[in-house]
Amino acid sequence: MSKKNQIALITGASSGIGQSVAVELSKKGFEVIISSRNIDGLNQTKDLIDSAGGKSHIIQMNILDYKSVENLFVESQKIGFVDVVVNNAGFGKFDKLENISLEDWDMQINVNLRGAFLVTQFFSRPMIENKNGMFVYVNSVAGKKGYPFSSAYVTSKFGLLGFSKSIRNELREYNIKVVSVHPGAVDTNFWNNVKGDFPRDKMMSSENVAKSIAHAILAPENVVLEEIDIQRTAGNF
Repeated sequence: MSKKNQIALITGASSGIGQSVAVELSKKGFEVIISSRNIDGLNQTKDLIDSAGGKSHIIQMNILDYKSVENLFVESQKIGFVDVVVNNAGFGKFDKLENISLEDWDMQINVNLRGAFLVTQFFSRPMIENKNGMFVYVNSVAGKKGYPFSSAYVTSKFGLLGFSKSIRNELREYNIKVVSVHPGAVDTNFWNNVKGDFPRDKMMSSENVAKSIAHAILAPENVVLEEIDIQRTAGNF
């Protein structure tokens, strides 16, 4: 995929993988639209992009709110045709099955799965019309393997993988690429509220994961890396 004059949208771009992907794509020549609820984090991401000589636009968005996602689409179209959408916004809360509240269950399903559906539904319209585009879903190893104390999160990520597989085959005829990325443990704020003795210094960095995602995005015109497992050389924990 040629990067010349292309625009990439990244959700959940205020920190972690989303922030690193936004910075990395800006270094590759993309004009980036960065979106999240966290405006302070978005400003930090924009500062990093500015420092690297890139160009970015902030659009604050709540992935749980339909009107907010719709506004993201409308405002993005004013900037230009969005060639690449990186669905990265995600949320996880981990506990025993009997302790999961309905609110926690719904939050993970709605952020991780419903949000990606809404973003895809809106941004697929101009892509179908232009017969060009790409969707990238930042999934997880939890989208392919079940883990204890993670039933809601795992369910949302398995659903996201199924969604990506389905729309991939639906959108092929319009020359739209669909990439599903499944990283192992990455040292981000995601782990701040996870109970357990996890060796974060041995996890992958979000910067290195972002470079792998950018590599997939920059694949040649008629090539798509449909599913990517990203792991430490030593394997997952």
